[in-house]
Amino acid sequence: MENGSELILRLDQYDAALTAHWTSEAHNALEGEYVRKKGTKVTRYRVSVLCGDAGVHAKDNGGANAGSVSGDWQFAFAAKSAAESTKAKASASENEAARFTQEGEHVEGTIAPVSGDYGLLSGNLSGGELHLSRFDGIHALRLDGRVVSGDRLEGVFHVAPGEALNFVGTRATASAGFDEAEHLTTVANPSEAFRFHAVDTSGATVTQDDPRFRGKVVLLDIFGTWCPNCHDEAPVLEGLYAKFHERGLEIVGLSYEYVDDAARSRRLLEIYRGKYSIGFPLLLAGTTDAGEIARTLPQLRNFGAYPTTIFLDRHGRVRLIHAGFSGPATGRLEEVREKFEQTILTLLDEH
Repeated sequence: MENGSELILRLDQYDAALTAHWTSEAHNALEGEYVRKKGTKVTRYRVSVLCGDAGVHAKDNGGANAGSVSGDWQFAFAAKSAAESTKAKASASENEAARFTQEGEHVEGTIAPVSGDYGLLSGNLSGGELHLSRFDGIHALRLDGRVVSGDRLEGVFHVAPGEALNFVGTRATASAGFDEAEHLTTVANPSEAFRFHAVDTSGATVTQDDPRFRGKVVLLDIFGTWCPNCHDEAPVLEGLYAKFHERGLEIVGLSYEYVDDAARSRRLLEIYRGKYSIGFPLLLAGTTDAGEIARTLPQLRNFGAYPTTIFLDRHGRVRLIHAGFSGPATGRLEEVREKFEQTILTLLDEH
């Protein structure tokens, strides 16, 4: 708070800030604005915050609760209207895995398309009504649903302003929907060395032929500083780099930013590097414009997720491509970390 009346929350890693002020003497309500620079545009959203017992979903249900939603689910989505179908199609796949945990009325969990999970959604289940939400600096998400039966949920998932998706959730096995990450993106010819071309923050060009990569196992991370899932993955990659670099592992971050503004991109990359103490190179590879991945990395087929992690053997050939990233909210973070580590060890042991 500034002078006890104004809240300023800076999210430098997303080039954003939230400013708000008290609107009640009880200091339980805030009004303000969230401002984020996205490419060449400045996006502004009005923000209303109710604190403590003033929460928007609080209501008297007499303590009634319709069972538990803990466990694994499969969600099927559809746009609320034909006018929204184009935008919604890019926001959620036809079927997505979900996983929730519940303690009393408090519920936490996430929905996880192959492209990466939505992060930790948090809220409550009371009187058969399920309300979850999340704000991470990029997304403002809200899920409003109801328990139809012990095996079925129905409701609306608000994924962005003006974008709302109807959903039906059904109970699923623990593995449902979480195992597609290694089958989404492929490479045209696995027997060919994989090529990339990007510039470091000093402006120097870096390619696969750089001497530092010769005879090394290389992990390429296609990411963006604007991507929350990439932020989840960054400390995992830095940990792997610290553990295996001396044994012959190189990691390269290939950054795709919103606009072709080198100065802004370098600034955001340095914030990203400092936040996670990253020791491996972060390169500017392109923008998020349609067709940019195909132009800059033409060997890839069916690219569809940030981050996408590519494992190259000592000869520069693609051995595994992992699309998206399962963050802490999925309950699969350690499993993914172990998969990455085992893949690296296998490639390091090959000659």
